[in-house]
Amino acid sequence: MNWIVVADSDVSTLRDAGQILCRQKMRVTGFKSAQTLLDFLRDNQPDLILLGNVIWELGGFEAISALQRAAKPGEDIPVLLMAEPGNRDQEESAQAKGAAGIINKPLEPAMLTARVQELLALREKRERNSVPTRSNLEEIASSLEECNDASNGMWMGREVFGNVYRHMLRYMERYHGIAFQVLFTVEMPKDTSETMRAEIMTQFRRQLQHTLRESDMMLESGENQVFLLLPEVHESDIAHVIFRVIDEWKRTEYGPITGIDSEVRRVDLDDGKSAAHNRKGVDWVVVVDDDVTNLKMAGTILSRQHMRVTALKSGRALLDYVRDNRPDLILLDVRMPEMDGFETLRRLKQETSSGQEIPVIFLTADENAESEMRGLELGAMDFIKKPFVPEVLTLRVRHIIELVRLQKNLADEVEIKTQENENLSLRIVQTLAEAIDAKDNYTNGHSGRVAKYTREIARRFGYSQKRQDEIYMMGLLHDVGKIGVPDAVINKPAKLTEEEYAQIKTHPVMGDRILKNIRERPKLAVGARWHHERYDGTGYPDGLSGDKIPEEARIIAVADAYDAMTSRRSYRGILPQDIVRNEIKNGKGKQFDPAFADIMLTMIEEDKDYILREK
Repeated sequence: MNWIVVADSDVSTLRDAGQILCRQKMRVTGFKSAQTLLDFLRDNQPDLILLGNVIWELGGFEAISALQRAAKPGEDIPVLLMAEPGNRDQEESAQAKGAAGIINKPLEPAMLTARVQELLALREKRERNSVPTRSNLEEIASSLEECNDASNGMWMGREVFGNVYRHMLRYMERYHGIAFQVLFTVEMPKDTSETMRAEIMTQFRRQLQHTLRESDMMLESGENQVFLLLPEVHESDIAHVIFRVIDEWKRTEYGPITGIDSEVRRVDLDDGKSAAHNRKGVDWVVVVDDDVTNLKMAGTILSRQHMRVTALKSGRALLDYVRDNRPDLILLDVRMPEMDGFETLRRLKQETSSGQEIPVIFLTADENAESEMRGLELGAMDFIKKPFVPEVLTLRVRHIIELVRLQKNLADEVEIKTQENENLSLRIVQTLAEAIDAKDNYTNGHSGRVAKYTREIARRFGYSQKRQDEIYMMGLLHDVGKIGVPDAVINKPAKLTEEEYAQIKTHPVMGDRILKNIRERPKLAVGARWHHERYDGTGYPDGLSGDKIPEEARIIAVADAYDAMTSRRSYRGILPQDIVRNEIKNGKGKQFDPAFADIMLTMIEEDKDYILREK
């Protein structure tokens, strides 16, 4: 007995279809909503689907091909669309998306019976005449001398597999768009006997046969491995195929097996020439309107232009939908019950993170300048008047998608160039810091360590990533003024004279003068000038105290002092960690800002092995 599923929100249509088909001794199951239909198809495989106006709940014509594979991946269910008469565009769009045909409402018994029986007969003939996957491979392999030693349908060795695979791709040139390669590896314990391995692989191949369509191909590529080539399949279906294979195998519990691994790769069968079949290159538009007629019209117009169209009937449905989906554009009706278009867009903006906004075009039947102003202020890209003019709708949708895509590409280019400039600036600064450190025979790597400690203190204090990067560069250049101090003074092993010490104390002002010339980074000079100021006001060069010392300079001061104590000098070695800890603690509120001193003390406590020091 043939099994027909009828789905339509109109009860009279369900009743009429059921009565007509039951008289023909067919089993009929009816559904009033798209969700119940989808739930049913997960575990059931009817022979044919009669689909009515619930198609718009499923996202429009694009849902047809998904329904064909909904119950069992790789086995299409014919879909016959029930539609209002006189809509040639709708018929063309439905058939372009894979519908087996269209029948007009109200349903005429003789016509419906004839169309259903015709489709069932075609399906039966196709299944009867379909060529098994292994036969396809054997036909291909028979033309290869390298495969003459094949036994039991197994082809071993990389060279042989490569030849067969190339023939498989040539065989598939009749398909368009994309295919997916799936390599299953059946993992077994090392001590599994050869006989048991062969039995397990035979069982696994038989199971895979049940998931394959007529167009799919299967080949054993080596020990414990099975290779599939699946043409014209949506990417989202691949995961479903893999999970189903693994789940079914777990239920069989056949023989020793530790797991099934899978590897997926994408293949362009026609090098991307058939963009209409390649979903990666298809523009995706979501249409939101409580009027089904408008949804149908927009879906028909845009589908004819090879766009992917998803139809939703409320603002709430849109907000739920975009949490897990990101279309290229949203067409949003202004006047809807419960939540109008303006409120929907406002909430959409609130729930969308910066940089992830989806462009919105409002749909309206009103000539209202105030409404347009309000919509544009909320962030809408444009307004389109209803009823739709196909050419206008298509052009505006295309232009907005292209504009947003261009803006994103430009923004990405700017971001790339900005990052390149940042990296270049950092390399220059690091080189300069190394040149500064090279002047002092006893402080090799000092600037880099101070910069590292500075950034860590800033991170723990709550600085953003951008501010952390900024203060890191300030730390690298805090001693740049030492360029103007004679090497003999910097490297003098004996005690400095008052005159020599005065020369050393000029380096903050000298650093300030040098770095002030870099107008693009004015804060660089802050760290150089004031990192020797003390919290109690007894530091130099300006005698600032407390919060009058710039915050970044207060952070650098703690890091600089810590590295001075934990690195070698001409007159001493690295100080023990306990002495360093006590010096930082005793300097709280005197030399150091207490908050940043406490962070440094925490870092010392965590450094059990005394890693934070000169190596």
